[in-house]
Amino acid sequence: MSNLRIAELDFDQIKTNLRTYLKAQDTFTDYDFEGSGLSTLLDVLAYNTHYNAYLANMLMNEMFLDSAVKRASAVSLAKHLGYTPTSARGSKANLTLVVNNPAGLPASLTLNRYTPFTSTIGGTAYTFLNNEAKTAGRVGTSYTFSNVDVIEGALQSYSFAVTDTTPDAKYIIPANNVDTTTLQVTVQTSATDTTFDIYTLSTDITGLNGNNMVYFLEQNPIGNYQIFFGDGILGKNLTVGNIITIQYLVVTGAAVNVSSKITQTFTASGTIGGSTNISITVNSNSTGGADNESITSIKFNAPRINATKNRAVTAVDYESLILAQYAGAESVSVWGGEENIPPIFGKVLISLKPYAGYTISDNTKESIKNTILKSKQIVAIQPQFVDPEYLYVSIVASVLFDPNMTTKTSEDITTLINSRINTYFATNLNKFNKNFYISQFIKYIIESDVSLISVSPEIGIQRRITPTLNVSNVYQGSVAIKYYNKIHPNEIYSTKFYINNNGVQTLVTIKDRSTTSPPNYNGTGTLILVNAANDTTVSTIGSVNYATGTLTITGLTPLGYQTGQTNIQITAKLQEESYNVSTAKNQILVLDDSSKDATTGRAAGITINVTTLVQ
Repeated sequence: MSNLRIAELDFDQIKTNLRTYLKAQDTFTDYDFEGSGLSTLLDVLAYNTHYNAYLANMLMNEMFLDSAVKRASAVSLAKHLGYTPTSARGSKANLTLVVNNPAGLPASLTLNRYTPFTSTIGGTAYTFLNNEAKTAGRVGTSYTFSNVDVIEGALQSYSFAVTDTTPDAKYIIPANNVDTTTLQVTVQTSATDTTFDIYTLSTDITGLNGNNMVYFLEQNPIGNYQIFFGDGILGKNLTVGNIITIQYLVVTGAAVNVSSKITQTFTASGTIGGSTNISITVNSNSTGGADNESITSIKFNAPRINATKNRAVTAVDYESLILAQYAGAESVSVWGGEENIPPIFGKVLISLKPYAGYTISDNTKESIKNTILKSKQIVAIQPQFVDPEYLYVSIVASVLFDPNMTTKTSEDITTLINSRINTYFATNLNKFNKNFYISQFIKYIIESDVSLISVSPEIGIQRRITPTLNVSNVYQGSVAIKYYNKIHPNEIYSTKFYINNNGVQTLVTIKDRSTTSPPNYNGTGTLILVNAANDTTVSTIGSVNYATGTLTITGLTPLGYQTGQTNIQITAKLQEESYNVSTAKNQILVLDDSSKDATTGRAAGITINVTTLVQ
């Protein structure tokens, strides 16, 4: 018995162990285990053992959040941590409505709640509803409703008669894509008494008593959301005969998000105040829509939300709350004002990175402050939003490959590495608190094909500025142009733009000149404007510190840009020792995806030089 082998889980090995055990018994001496019926019996025993081992393994996996593979298991385990998975979210847009010549020209006009609007996205018409009523006064013959938030979705409601007054009674919302942020719950006294009370979602049981009219929300294992009510101690309990009415929006989710680069239009689906003469201005396209939270997101967010204990005290608390409750941010960075340069005491600074092509409006930021953070933050500390600071990384890669080890051509290798670079940035960077390490980058590229012998990259970082035209722009102090790494002397260049040079419109570019020769890599230089036609110096506009990677501009007055340009892109090549690029606070490393354009002076973001190994 001491020699029994019980650790194997593979079917064939289990059968071998059983056969070895039987052969060792005197009862089955000289039996042919391969050719007899015992072989079939051993198959059954091995199958049963393997089957049970698999079930035991899966059972143990589903008991822990980290290893759970079924969404129902993750939802159940998250419930123990006080976490409710995020529902689908309706995409929101912000509009300004002008209603002209309504009937009777009243002194004021009301935009009723759930007034429908239509927007066509990808050939499909979607309905948007305003989630709150608004009133506008008459100016002449028109009425202007400013900052009207509309959310995509179809309005539905469902009613339940109360027969069980304990919290064990659960009322399931019969919709898969309900947006739980739009839930409106009312409790009518009875079928004959139509008076009702409005119940609100409880997100914090501290301070609750038996008179608070609140409901609780959770998700059941089959994916539907359900509500339940208090027991008379934590929240008011219901009575038999009450009628619960739940009103909510069923939404489409992320498919209705519209990039800020696309012009979105809305039309009123009916009349407002009896008028069909309605003009609509889109202040911000529909964004923030999301699908039901995935199991991966549940496993990531649940422990972090549990750690916050429903309060915003640490930077991680703020990040966890925003990521869990706002779907429009791909990445969040939070830091205390005392860590800022210069310090801003009494503030917590928040930077949000939207998904590519989208923006996060000021109205949305105010909503995050008021609906997600306000009730959970420390009273003396106020949140302040800071825009992300993008550092565009350009790469010149010199590649050596052995053609005898692959069927790929030089062009194939170039295409492969280009794709590999893009994948590396999409997977490992493009978010807050993600750093670029040259050794990891080279390893990732080398592993793409066995024929690659070496990859030698040169790294540059680009900052993009949009100075006001025809005005002297200053970039110094806290608004200086910073690369946060050591930059190479005499290697700064920019795209071309126009200035007024003694009354003559002149196309120029920004360059640097080291103050010493040979250049001091820890020293300083001057920033100059250079005539793009003949490379002569036009004027000095500032200075550069190569050790800190800081550009100070004391005066820059552009007149305009070349066709296709809307900003000035200033690229600095990093010193070799600084090829590891670190980020902090609101900085994000993204790949410079520019294509080469000699007219505007724009360099390619990725340049790949492939050399064939000579035997």
